[in-house]
Amino acid sequence: MKRYFYSIMVLTLAFTLSGTITAKAAGPFKGTITYKITYPDSQIDASQQAMMPQVMKLMVNGNKARIEMTVSGISQTFLIDSDQQSTIILLDMLGQKVALNPGKDREKPQSKEPVVEITKETKEIAGYPCKKAEIHFGDQQSKDAPTIAYYTEALGDNKLFYDNEYRTLPGIPMEFHFKMQGMNMYLTAISVEKGKVSNKDFDVPSGYTEMTPDQLRQLFGGH
Repeated sequence: MKRYFYSIMVLTLAFTLSGTITAKAAGPFKGTITYKITYPDSQIDASQQAMMPQVMKLMVNGNKARIEMTVSGISQTFLIDSDQQSTIILLDMLGQKVALNPGKDREKPQSKEPVVEITKETKEIAGYPCKKAEIHFGDQQSKDAPTIAYYTEALGDNKLFYDNEYRTLPGIPMEFHFKMQGMNMYLTAISVEKGKVSNKDFDVPSGYTEMTPDQLRQLFGGH
């Protein structure tokens, strides 16, 4: 169970985390985007990497997002509301269901707003034209090593994140990365399915016990 708890906390922190281009979509995107996750520069062996998330599903409706992935046999779901700046993490651990609300314990966004610089480089991802963006925070260090993301305007301009460097991206990210325990996780969209998203998908289902991060640590014998 210690291993399960370690995996949960690592991913929780990670999200605390939460050419020719077509015209912008008429309205915000509603649907599901599936991403493949890779670890090209990781130093972990194949058996450890197999325990890491391999696929991430992102369900979107306006500025609400539902992120689903599995790590070490634990089902994890992030319910993100960018308008309310709130995130709830659903954990299904061998049948034990917990709704984690980080609340005030959640790390706040950096004080500086991310600066997005759009380059001329483009490519197609999952059938959609994408622009390359370089993201930094105005200081020389982040300018020298900007965060790279490819995004599309063809699906709308939903604001999916409010607490990381992608929050000012003028479109939906189709290829991006984030760090987990110092290790880069690269996400690339492999499919897009429009529609078939309900408002209920962004609610906490019945059967989940609400907990704070401290209560979760106590559940697993933490201090």
